[in-house]
Amino acid sequence: MKVLVVDDNQDAASSLSMLVELLGHEVKTAFDGVEAVELATGFHPDVVLLDLGMPRMDGYEACRRLRAQPWGAAMTVLAVTGWGREDDRRKTQQAGVDGHLVKPVAPDVIARTLSGPLPH
Repeated sequence: MKVLVVDDNQDAASSLSMLVELLGHEVKTAFDGVEAVELATGFHPDVVLLDLGMPRMDGYEACRRLRAQPWGAAMTVLAVTGWGREDDRRKTQQAGVDGHLVKPVAPDVIARTLSGPLPH
């Protein structure tokens, strides 16, 4: 699959990207929502692993903009965030996010998530 990893914490983004690549997927990495939307436009990811709290454009708005693209409805967007309250989960659903993973996310959870049927 083509996977876009988005996180303003560059170490976290790089680590997650390396893991996803080791799992056999093609990976691109963005460090904020604006960069994510720009990168996705040419990449058309199957899956977006999206942090929520980022500068310039948060993950909620990035998801809305990705979903607004003609190719955006077909992808799976998973929040990978430190925000895990019920209100945060409600906001992710309203923004069009398919699933919500709370950091720290164990590597085996990422592996299982990407190998099984994706929520959509």
